[in-house]
Amino acid sequence: MGRVEIMTGRERRRIWSDEQKLSILSEVAAGDASIVAIARRYDVVPQQIYSWRKQFDMRRHDASHTSEAIFLPVTVIAPESHVSKGSSRAATSRRSAKSLRIEIGCKGGRVLKVEADIAPDVLKALIRSVEEA
Repeated sequence: MGRVEIMTGRERRRIWSDEQKLSILSEVAAGDASIVAIARRYDVVPQQIYSWRKQFDMRRHDASHTSEAIFLPVTVIAPESHVSKGSSRAATSRRSAKSLRIEIGCKGGRVLKVEADIAPDVLKALIRSVEEA
């Protein structure tokens, strides 16, 4: 026969502080134990840990959607100077004929490749649509 638990009195409902929730979520993120094992250790159901994770992700998501502009890290990569002697003039003219492109790393590992002379408001709209997708 399986385990039977009889509860008398009032139902137990614990209140977890944000610090306690974040501590448990950091254990989950460390990956040393499964979510089920961590849930057992703290005597909660695994679904509670998933809902806490979603709760804090939503807070971070809401905080990231501000109306003011933010600066993102940019890496400038020098063009390759590997050109053979006989074709240097032809390669230079081909490079100048092509417009410069920039790559922007967005959330979720997506990369947005655009022309360097794109209008800032169009670029802003593109970045927002890629990050919301």
